[in-house]
Amino acid sequence: MLQTHHILRMTGLFVALFISTLAHGQLVEFGPVQQQKIKNYSLGEQNARILQNNVIPFWDDFSQGIDTLKWTLSGASYTETIGLNAPSIGMVLLDGVAANGNPYSVTQTDQGETDYITSKPFDLSSLNTSNSESLYLSFFWQAGGRAELPDESDELTLQILNPQGSWVTIWSQTGGVALNRTAFAQEIIKILPAWQHANFQFRFFSQGRQSGPFDSWLIDYIYLNDGRTATTLDYKDRSLTRINYLRIGDYGAYPFVLLADNQKGLWSSVQNEFYNLENRFRAMEYSIVLRDPSTMTTTPINLNTPFNPVPNALERRVFESRKFEEIPVPKNETTIEIISSITSGDGLLYEVKSGDTTFFSSVNYELNDTVRSSFPLLDYFAYDNGSADYAAGINQRSGQLAVKYTTPKEVFLKGISINFTNPRQANQAIDIKVWKDLDADPIFTREDLIAVKEAGQEFLYYSLDTNIKVDGDFYIGFAQYTNDFIHVGLDKVNDSGDKLFYNVVGAWAQNEEVRGSLMIRPHVSIDVPFEEASIPADHILIYPNPVETLLNLEGRFSQARIFDSFGREIFLERQLSSKGEIVNFIGQRPGVYVLNLSTETGMHSYRILVK
Repeated sequence: MLQTHHILRMTGLFVALFISTLAHGQLVEFGPVQQQKIKNYSLGEQNARILQNNVIPFWDDFSQGIDTLKWTLSGASYTETIGLNAPSIGMVLLDGVAANGNPYSVTQTDQGETDYITSKPFDLSSLNTSNSESLYLSFFWQAGGRAELPDESDELTLQILNPQGSWVTIWSQTGGVALNRTAFAQEIIKILPAWQHANFQFRFFSQGRQSGPFDSWLIDYIYLNDGRTATTLDYKDRSLTRINYLRIGDYGAYPFVLLADNQKGLWSSVQNEFYNLENRFRAMEYSIVLRDPSTMTTTPINLNTPFNPVPNALERRVFESRKFEEIPVPKNETTIEIISSITSGDGLLYEVKSGDTTFFSSVNYELNDTVRSSFPLLDYFAYDNGSADYAAGINQRSGQLAVKYTTPKEVFLKGISINFTNPRQANQAIDIKVWKDLDADPIFTREDLIAVKEAGQEFLYYSLDTNIKVDGDFYIGFAQYTNDFIHVGLDKVNDSGDKLFYNVVGAWAQNEEVRGSLMIRPHVSIDVPFEEASIPADHILIYPNPVETLLNLEGRFSQARIFDSFGREIFLERQLSSKGEIVNFIGQRPGVYVLNLSTETGMHSYRILVK
């Protein structure tokens, strides 16, 4: 039986969307997944800014996140990875779904307005004639990027709020296959004197299909100022454009307990990219350091290294650090900070009139000269960079997904974390699985649930609660009980697609369609993670498990305590029975609970699955 889906081949990728034709059992990709990064201010800065409107000169390249003191958002989100060849790191994504990731309409054919980003007001009423006649708004835009290219019926629109309080369209761009999805285009538009007033605003919004993330536009590097012309399209600015790339072998996160003996010669260089936005060459230097936040110590990789050759006007160039064999081993688990920066001479925008120099604090071109990224040295392996750009999954009951990992020495596998991205799929049952060899039966299987995430929670952690040794290659993943796609986060920056396997027809297949890193991680330890306990089966009897209403506890115990999936003790109604107790789980949220029983042989823990 066919489901309605759409597969779009894009630069060698298969991107699965909600409207198209797709048979059951394929591994497909969904996206994008919305992210938010809000620019941080000190309390004093916030209080000062709240009392003011936006001012000109106005500039925002989103390198610090989305500044909610400058903008109002409706559905628009932040991304560092969807855009390609951006003017600087960080951009705004208009992808056609609301802030919660839900579509604006459940009717697949509905068309209309979707995402908005609107400036806070400007007071333009006091501009003199010269400034009023030379006021221009410029910005960069891109259609699609790594997401879906907008169709010919889709549109990106720029409007201004006129003195009469009406929104007026001053620019628009339709989609279509002729657009270049790999380049940002720059526009510059004159803000006419007739539009200027004490509460001037402008806004970007997208129009298209309202039933899902089908039409993606990216906006970056917005600049509004007077004293400009229609050809003023370069800036005294040099920027970094990407998150930092660093690997140890194939991994973007590595278990701390394995680092000391298993890092030499495995580190990649650190990579980033600069863009010279000025129409002249500029000599520059770059520095790259690794910082341990737990001790505030830094390890220099490159310090004040000149770019050779000297960057040309409007040049974009990928650069990398020197090679290094190893880093100092931290004292404890930590997340290493990777800091790349350029010494470019960038600073505040300024103008010189009649020999006097005026600096404008609202435009600081130095902000995009430094990029900070993370490399976790905690208790897990990961291919991903921690951010879900898209999602991927299969649509087959009893279908299985597995990710291959390799450990350089024998470790205990103590847990698995998975980034399930669709909140509407909470409380569905899955089987957590571990394989040594995909051609053999799994070495661990347990039924569990996709729990409801708390605010800000990305990954769900599944403790294995049993001691499992792995060495060399092993596989972790899950089996599903539904023909609906279960969405798992996919990082598009780092491609480990060859480590992804799926089984939908009774045989395993290596992924050849989805590019990226599926966000399923193994947590490991050197020491035995779980205390082995042996209790004769006739001493304690717990049933039914899974439970929907009443749980029977039979046997000899002195105390029973129950904890939810976040480790909080909960107090449920109980009653004595002839053989023990009956615990009332009616009305409890589905999920995994822990039952601690005190017996003659000590304290023992049991996992209870509530449906």
